[in-house]
Amino acid sequence: MSMQDIRGFVDLLEECGELRRIDTPVDADLEIAAITERCCKLPGGGPALFFEKVKGSEIPVLTNLFGSVKRMGWALWTDNLDLLAQRIARDLDKIEEGSAEARLAHLIDTPTGLPRLIKQGSCQETVQRDNASFAQIPALRSWPGDGGRYLTLPLVFTREAGTGRGNCGMYRVQLLDERRATIHWAEESDGARHYRSWQARGKAMPMAIALGGDLALLYTAGVPLPGGLDEVAFAGYLRRQPISMVRCMSCDLQIPAAAEIVLEGYLHPSETAIEGPFANHTGYYVPAASAPVFHLTTLTTRRRPLYPCTVVGPPPMETAYLAKASERLFLPLLQLDCPEVQDINFPVEGIYHGAALLSVKPEADGQGCLLLQKLQKHWLFKNSRLVVVFNSEVDVQNPTSSYWHVLNCVRADRDLEIHGSRVVIDATVRQKRKPVVADAKIMEMVDERWNEYGFSANK
Repeated sequence: MSMQDIRGFVDLLEECGELRRIDTPVDADLEIAAITERCCKLPGGGPALFFEKVKGSEIPVLTNLFGSVKRMGWALWTDNLDLLAQRIARDLDKIEEGSAEARLAHLIDTPTGLPRLIKQGSCQETVQRDNASFAQIPALRSWPGDGGRYLTLPLVFTREAGTGRGNCGMYRVQLLDERRATIHWAEESDGARHYRSWQARGKAMPMAIALGGDLALLYTAGVPLPGGLDEVAFAGYLRRQPISMVRCMSCDLQIPAAAEIVLEGYLHPSETAIEGPFANHTGYYVPAASAPVFHLTTLTTRRRPLYPCTVVGPPPMETAYLAKASERLFLPLLQLDCPEVQDINFPVEGIYHGAALLSVKPEADGQGCLLLQKLQKHWLFKNSRLVVVFNSEVDVQNPTSSYWHVLNCVRADRDLEIHGSRVVIDATVRQKRKPVVADAKIMEMVDERWNEYGFSANK
């Protein structure tokens, strides 16, 4: 399995019956999002969608590409995310010293991980400068209260002034007019930090936005990595092949050679505009607020480009499967820092790391409180609003069983703490209790006589 770009992924999905082509004309304003949202709610996450005819644009739209556990694995060049996690664990074990962050940094700093700069890329088959415009991109307005059209799977490339250190992040982009857009990022993000470094010098910051390209990079750009690690190198490590990059036409930034569309431009050091409202996964709109303004100067594309995007909304949506990939792939890193951790679950309802359920290994039973203290400052849980730790016998991959355990075993005055906006719960059982277990011989007899009782074999 070795898709070099999003087109190879589309071919794979179509060959495996995981893609639905829609040749009926559709509107990027609300209609595509409504279709996508309904498909995401289907059992198993629904198919990936290829909208061939979008009103007002010649560019087809792709949605729900990552919308199942199977497709999420394929995007990272594996048939099984747990097998990929095991490979990461083995590679980390070969590095004898250092924290999880240091070992991961060493792991990706190899010829396989580090990006490869090439002279020409398919992303620059067509070039527009004076006539560059956002208008030709079929960006979606997903919900009626959204402030405008958004790019929701953008790879945003920036570089820190002075050090030259680069970053690839996934930040939402609202299109204001044909050549201006706003960029929304968290204050602690690398992109925001890079912007402040240019502001301090009173200079405009070069920026490039790539749409499409390698699926592994689309994943790594959207997940929080420890210590400012290189997202492009991590993507190369995951797929065991370096990402090919090319230089932008108007600045020294590097962008994926296989991207479908590249938007080059700059952020003025002091110019802002109103961004939002934006419909969030919480089911409510993020209020409008001031955000930096991106000015488009150059637009390059592949011939007959495709436009990939995602629809944000109440779960289950496509983002749930991105979260499940992080849950599996970051478990080996967490276990280096916290060896007592047995398993972890990021529930769909929490969206990425909003909630985390963890179990401790049998020999660490009763150590829930100590583990919670260690997790308070861990990079993987910086955005978690709920963290719960269980004994080893609780299957955290079964939320129903986990919630049942919390409701029946936790004492709020002893086991629950609030730290700012975060709730932590020690759901480990401190004292020995006798679990309720059926008699083994009776259960064996019941199994043997099940049909005699008038039940079918499967009921």
